[in-house]
Amino acid sequence: MGTEQPGGTGDFAPLVEEVRKFATALGGKAVEIGGRLRESNPEVYGHLAAAGGELLAAYRAAVAGHEQRWSAPQHAETERVDLDGAEEASDK
Repeated sequence: MGTEQPGGTGDFAPLVEEVRKFATALGGKAVEIGGRLRESNPEVYGHLAAAGGELLAAYRAAVAGHEQRWSAPQHAETERVDLDGAEEASDK
């Protein structure tokens, strides 16, 4: 199984590095386009900025939920019920 560690080390390091490169390039382009949009259409820019904030909040909420499940001890939400033992007890 993989040995992914915080900071992008382990089996997923190449993928993490590619995602970082992509995000950096995308961020730079977004700043360039956003600057032009802010000057020409400030109302549209405001709506897009608000929508981006909402998308980021939704992403964070989704990731937080998954992280809680990933970090929980195995079978944390399960309880073993002995149905055979319950029948024997009710027969007595």
